[in-house]
Amino acid sequence: MKHFILLSLSFLISSSIFAQLLNENPNLKTAAVSYLVMDAETGEEILSYAANESMMPASVMKIVPTASALDKYGKDAVFTTRLMYSGEIKDGVLHGDLYIVGGGDPALGSLKYKEHYYKPVSFLQSWVGDVKKAGIRQVNGNVYGVENENLINKVPRTWIWEDMANHFGANPGMLNVYDNLYHIHFNTQGAVGDLTEITGFFPSDISYDFDNQVRIKDGGGDQAYIFGAPDSNLRLVKGTLPQGYSRFVVKGSIANPALLIAEHFHKHLVDAGVPVLGEAACANEKSDMILLASLDSPDLEALCQITNHKSINLYANMIGCLFSDQFVLEDASEKITAYWKSKGMDTQGLYLEDLCGLSPFNQISANQVGFILNVMQSSSSYDAFFQSLPVNGESGTLKYFGHNKSFKGKFHGKSGSIKRVYAYAGYMTSSKGKSLIVVSMINKFPCTSREAKASLVDFYDYVYQKY
Repeated sequence: MKHFILLSLSFLISSSIFAQLLNENPNLKTAAVSYLVMDAETGEEILSYAANESMMPASVMKIVPTASALDKYGKDAVFTTRLMYSGEIKDGVLHGDLYIVGGGDPALGSLKYKEHYYKPVSFLQSWVGDVKKAGIRQVNGNVYGVENENLINKVPRTWIWEDMANHFGANPGMLNVYDNLYHIHFNTQGAVGDLTEITGFFPSDISYDFDNQVRIKDGGGDQAYIFGAPDSNLRLVKGTLPQGYSRFVVKGSIANPALLIAEHFHKHLVDAGVPVLGEAACANEKSDMILLASLDSPDLEALCQITNHKSINLYANMIGCLFSDQFVLEDASEKITAYWKSKGMDTQGLYLEDLCGLSPFNQISANQVGFILNVMQSSSSYDAFFQSLPVNGESGTLKYFGHNKSFKGKFHGKSGSIKRVYAYAGYMTSSKGKSLIVVSMINKFPCTSREAKASLVDFYDYVYQKY
């Protein structure tokens, strides 16, 4: 009994010390706070507060699709894009159409994977070669990009207006290309307060009409935001960019990547001496199509690595969409929830409005995140999942998290931040050599982002030294 009382007192004291660090931090007076510390070897709870509360996780949500897909499909799983045709090839002429049929590959044509998509030739050049090998010297029909939903339905319905046209709001879909991004080049060499000048785009054939209201500021970094509906060619760009750049790059979301890749393949064919009499357009998949070629994505291990290190929303959404036959986000979210429920998770209060964390309507508890992290330790894909998580003070989005604290290099995890939300979750090796699972989320904080982040740094430093 005496031993039990001492343990209880020790727990209360440690909880009280921690309360001073976070729960009673004056900077977080009106914030919602939740945390969980578990013994990673036994799964036993060490310390928690409001761990069953549903919280906005921001990009900590990316743990859900990457862990789920690796556990169910394995690290070698791939997405496959198919080049197909309909009609008849006769005397070198295709009396029909060409189709690029998306298989959900989030990285198709991405410069992040140059070795995969551009060597020894680009994937589009390779497809031109496949067309020629099939004996096609002219196409009397169209080149179609195949997508399974109209544009407005592709955007998760709970994304906010400020997000959806920007690079972090790249729409998930069956057929993606170039990370679903384009670049705007701004000249900011004028006087402070002047309008910037748009000098170019990449790809150069982006067909939006831009209303540029971005002004030059003395410092401050990229504070430009793009606004526009997915089914409109109008784009409004507002905000500020720092003075003194001949080419400052701002990234936007391509609303219709299926059409863009059809246009680019159409051009590649014509430039290679294969006339296409029809146009580039979008279409639905047809039952009578014949396979010309297929292209696999990098494997799931490589995709999860960049997803969690760089926190790429498009990749997270598409990786989760492996759970949906038609790569539909809502369907994938329901099936992932059912997947973890079948493994014993209490899924009450779990709401996956997207699978990347951009939606402010996502809800997950610290206990649910901890459950996934705990289960993954016995997964055959655990090593791939663990290595996909950046290391604090060293890599990815955790490069500066606790870089000057005692726990530098001891936490493999995922960070998350959207407006008034900060979250971290992952695996820690404590100063005593203990393996821990640590999850923390702060919502609705009234202080600055820097102060909120600092409070979490203190929390992880405390856990590292205490346990």
